[in-house]
Amino acid sequence: MNMIDNAQNLAETAAPVPAYMARLRAQIRDAEAKADESLLAKLTVMSSILRARQVEDIPAPHVGQEAVIRLGRAVQSDISAQNDLFRSHNALVDAKTLITGAPGHDDTLAYMEAGEEARQVAA
Repeated sequence: MNMIDNAQNLAETAAPVPAYMARLRAQIRDAEAKADESLLAKLTVMSSILRARQVEDIPAPHVGQEAVIRLGRAVQSDISAQNDLFRSHNALVDAKTLITGAPGHDDTLAYMEAGEEARQVAA
């Protein structure tokens, strides 16, 4: 019996997921998606500043550098915040496992199955 079968058997015998856990799952994923959007927005602005410096007739190549530096700091802060958000997600998954007995990242099973199929096709 492989890891996927073990996880599926455990999921079948585990208690159902309470509504508050389903809500938390949706909310944490929403927060992760918004964190990605925030990071992408900042990177888009930074890219636009750098492209404008290359293409536009700007008298000095360092124009906008302070904005680039500040955006860089904001990007780093976003990445740090994302790390904490992902750790929060993992902590919630651990709590769910303790409460329901279900496998941690049960939504990962579909990804694992798809990956297994891809590995078999590639072989």
